[in-house]
Amino acid sequence: MELGLITFGSLLPDPATGTVLTQRERLRDVVRAAPIAEELGFSWYTVGEHHFGDRDVIPSPAIVLAAIAEHTSRIRLATGTTLLANRDPVLVAEDYALVDLLSEGRLELIAGGSFFPEPWAVFGQDPQSKAARKRESVELLTRLWQEERVSWTGQFRPPLHEVRLQPRLAQDRLPLWISAGVGTDSIDLAVAHGLPMVVGTTARPPLDFVDVFAGYRRKWTGSGRPDEPGRLGAASHAFVARTSQAARSLWRDHINSYLSVNTPSHGPARGPFDFDAYIGADGPALCGSPAEVLDKLGRLHELWGHDLHLLAIDIGGIPYADVHTAIELVASDVLPHLPGPAGAAGRAPTPAVSAGA
Repeated sequence: MELGLITFGSLLPDPATGTVLTQRERLRDVVRAAPIAEELGFSWYTVGEHHFGDRDVIPSPAIVLAAIAEHTSRIRLATGTTLLANRDPVLVAEDYALVDLLSEGRLELIAGGSFFPEPWAVFGQDPQSKAARKRESVELLTRLWQEERVSWTGQFRPPLHEVRLQPRLAQDRLPLWISAGVGTDSIDLAVAHGLPMVVGTTARPPLDFVDVFAGYRRKWTGSGRPDEPGRLGAASHAFVARTSQAARSLWRDHINSYLSVNTPSHGPARGPFDFDAYIGADGPALCGSPAEVLDKLGRLHELWGHDLHLLAIDIGGIPYADVHTAIELVASDVLPHLPGPAGAAGRAPTPAVSAGA
């Protein structure tokens, strides 16, 4: 199983000191962590997209990934997720083809839609159209990246006639994943297009997602596709320190602060935060010593059979020095012992770079 990092650029006061970075300082930390992750052996560095909220400062991962591309050479540069249901897929295709070129073919785009109400309201979109918008945008993005010229008519944007996307992707393979939750629409979409899938497993008990991972494989096999099912990824809020006590003591207030800000207004009100349940055996988060985090990753791998796991470590105003230490601990004491096939068996193939792309 591969391990990657995911950041949402959350910008919150340190609950212990009240210190809060400037937006520029926070973005600088996001960028400078990427070459460190590469040097330490992580497979992916993933940047999330959020709009109009109180805690996250990255509405355009493409710009951040382009900056990161200039400071890295091997690590896969991913989005987690691109709000494809809310964006014009033509502009997404152009922007991320640029990222792929600047990174020499290291892009991985995870396509989803916002679960917060603000983008739907500000962009003037009906949140009930999320599944249809996502499906249409994935279909168009796939064609724009794979076909020389595209003529197309859909429901949510003006038609296209003989449009040739410029620039072209650097890599020959399609660097597209589907973001999924507990519903079936995204599974059906991923299987229909033969795409890998990353499941948003940060907010619900792990058992809630067993049927999602199994359903993807079952529907893939039942679809009659001749190839093997695509790769599957997951994500967790996570923190690690040398001892369980140190990890819990440092992380408790930070994760509570993070989860208390900008929750979807249309969702149920969150009750008192139960930290022990959140990081416990049946909770979604990983927190503890390296051995504890490794053990839980192993149990999640047994439950889901996934081969990519993204860790969100830099959340809730945690100082950069503590984030750096946690990343180093994961690299030294967790990465070498991950469950599942090691090395190239679990790794995405190095993409070929198209001459004259």
